Amino acid sequence: MIYSKIKFVFQLVSLLILFSMSNVLAQGTKGKEPKIGLVLSGGGAKGMAHVGVLRYMEKAGIRPDYIVGTSMGSVIGGMYALGYSADELEAIIRSSDWELIVSNRVGFNDISFEEKEYYNRYIVELPVVGTKVGFPSGLIEGQKLAETLHYYTWPANEIRNFDSLPIPFRCIATDVRNGEGIVIKSGSLQDALRASLAIPTFFTPFDMDSTLAVDGGVVNNFPVDVVREMGADIVIGVNVSDEDFIDPKELGSFAAILMQIAMSKSYSKLIDNIKNTDIYIKPDLKNNSTGSFGKYDEILRLGDAAGQQYYERFKALADSLGINRPTLGIGLEVEPIHVSKIEVSGNKLFSDLLITSKLGIEEGDIVTRNQVRDGISRVFGINGFYKVDYSLIKQEDDSHILQIRTREKPKNLLFASFHYDNEFSVGLVLNLTMRDLIGKSSRTVVVGDISENPKLRLDYYKYFGMKKKYALFLRYEYLNQEIPVFENGRSVDQNINRERRILANIMSTQSLKETFVIGLMNENEKSSSRFNVRTPEDVKNAARNFWGVRFMYYRNSLNDRNYATRGAESIVEPMFQFGNKFSLNLNEGVDTLFLDTEIGTLPIPAELIPTLVNSITPGPYMTFYFKYIKYFPLSRKFQVVPTLATGLTVSGESENKIFSNFSAGGHQRIRFNDTRVWGLNYREFNAANIGKIGAELQYVALPTVYFRTGFNLASFSDHVPLEQWGTAFFDQLGDNALFGYGADITLKTLLGPITGGISTNTVDKNVRFYLSVGYSFNFADR
Repeated sequence: MIYSKIKFVFQLVSLLILFSMSNVLAQGTKGKEPKIGLVLSGGGAKGMAHVGVLRYMEKAGIRPDYIVGTSMGSVIGGMYALGYSADELEAIIRSSDWELIVSNRVGFNDISFEEKEYYNRYIVELPVVGTKVGFPSGLIEGQKLAETLHYYTWPANEIRNFDSLPIPFRCIATDVRNGEGIVIKSGSLQDALRASLAIPTFFTPFDMDSTLAVDGGVVNNFPVDVVREMGADIVIGVNVSDEDFIDPKELGSFAAILMQIAMSKSYSKLIDNIKNTDIYIKPDLKNNSTGSFGKYDEILRLGDAAGQQYYERFKALADSLGINRPTLGIGLEVEPIHVSKIEVSGNKLFSDLLITSKLGIEEGDIVTRNQVRDGISRVFGINGFYKVDYSLIKQEDDSHILQIRTREKPKNLLFASFHYDNEFSVGLVLNLTMRDLIGKSSRTVVVGDISENPKLRLDYYKYFGMKKKYALFLRYEYLNQEIPVFENGRSVDQNINRERRILANIMSTQSLKETFVIGLMNENEKSSSRFNVRTPEDVKNAARNFWGVRFMYYRNSLNDRNYATRGAESIVEPMFQFGNKFSLNLNEGVDTLFLDTEIGTLPIPAELIPTLVNSITPGPYMTFYFKYIKYFPLSRKFQVVPTLATGLTVSGESENKIFSNFSAGGHQRIRFNDTRVWGLNYREFNAANIGKIGAELQYVALPTVYFRTGFNLASFSDHVPLEQWGTAFFDQLGDNALFGYGADITLKTLLGPITGGISTNTVDKNVRFYLSVGYSFNFADR
């Protein structure tokens, strides 16, 4: 009974609305079909709800004759005017990485290989001009946003008059010079949408050649007046923003206060525009805000609910007009274009040659939107730009000029981050990156970790070659680390290690996902014991030095360094070691070293120690390191991650020789080839040969909360001469195997990852705990 009354009231309201438009409908009887205009308001993430209303308009057979949008409403409206259906728009929303789109970052897999090591590892990025340190704007450039808009507006490349779109379209922006509204009706559709979406206090203003533009919501967030001027007789309006000023007590931030002040002009126009709407729709979006991009699933559902609520009114309108218009759709296939010329602008630090080399497109090529998108990603991946954008200018012969527009970062940048972990304590990491300090197309990096375990790194990269596809890579690295010595999972001593490494490499740089490296290295290490539990107290330190020729293939397609959910990482590194030197240094005044052996105490005169050390120093030999890890998505929230690693020492010399060891264990990954092992602490075991196979299951409970559990079978052995490889080798590995397992949780925060973990193994059964906070000097912090 109640339902019948509600249905009757709803039908009565619909009839009254249709009756109020009787004069308009009467025009249709005189031969002129009334024009339907659609207005979509701005509202940030809430604008995704427009899609649901469009879907039910389609079901009712209504396709508008004109569309006008502001901000997010311009994006949805512009793409609908271009020909995308509601279902296609929803698919685009669901497949987009909104976390990247509304940030100043791009995916880790979109960064050039030579830049990956330092990308997204710091809390602060400050420009340095001369001797002065500046401050960032705090606004989002929207690189990923622009790439996404370019990709999906590709079918509009040849359209410069928005009346020529399948549905005539207008969008609203605001002129920064005078605060007046701009009704954009021509030009690049992508540029128009980006200008309308330049939300103040959030995105940077958009350069529209003659002026700077910001979000149209500042002046006209619900532009019914504009669609009326286009000729609309009937207006359907969807407003996902507030209808009046918000109580100042409810504004949660200073940015929100500024935004409300900025939109005061728009609010004054809103009431009249609402009154001028024939079918006014205000979706109930609950507590979702302009920034709720991660809640697209809920917002889309609420938009559908709003559309369904108005379906009968849409259907009644369509029936009264006698229309049943088909749904548009673009599909996946779009036409490629012929690039006759490439132009680059805005660049001073980076040469045209380097940019076009990274672009990977030649003049005369026939290219698809995927190729252009990937090329722009490679250019931006140099990590020296705030923005890399492009335009396509059609020529008389139907070819196009590809104009690359860049905005470079300052020549020098200072980065900083804070870190803590329960193994290496607290520290402050500073990074000074300088472009073209020593030669053109070069980068110099100085990184220091101010902590109880200080570290220093000096890097120099220099692009070379006809197309800048290679780089000279020089590195000096100093690590001072106090590393616990473990017995059965318990710390019994501390080794104080001072490591120095020098690298001189040639690396390939064209790919975003892989590099080939060949080069020379020198490593020197001094190690001393703090408590002399395992070493005689008369020993001051031990030192080793060697040279190596290394070949490396390194592939990394992970989408994030610390929070990966897809992609893979693999390392293959054979190295030829030579020039091995070891030394054992005694404390001052000690002339005899006494060693405890199974048969008693053995005195060794100091002058014989070099001879003894030389007898156990190996000649040239080979090492081989391999690592593989891959994320297999089971769903949006679950990933299974197989892991594999092995390190081998290949030599025919005696097992009594002292070879360089591979290290494994723990959560830390200070160097890119550190091997993590569940059930062990960092570098808990060191051996000439190691192996690990395992798997992990990761659950992304929330966009900022990652659970992980895993297990691994790990083993190690001392050096086995090459001729004895076989049963003896695998017997050693079997005798020294352990099964480790554990779990951890990581929170994604502004300070960086906060990780707490617990693990153990089947050999000593002792529990290891791990806690880390922030971005460290490490290659990865999770």
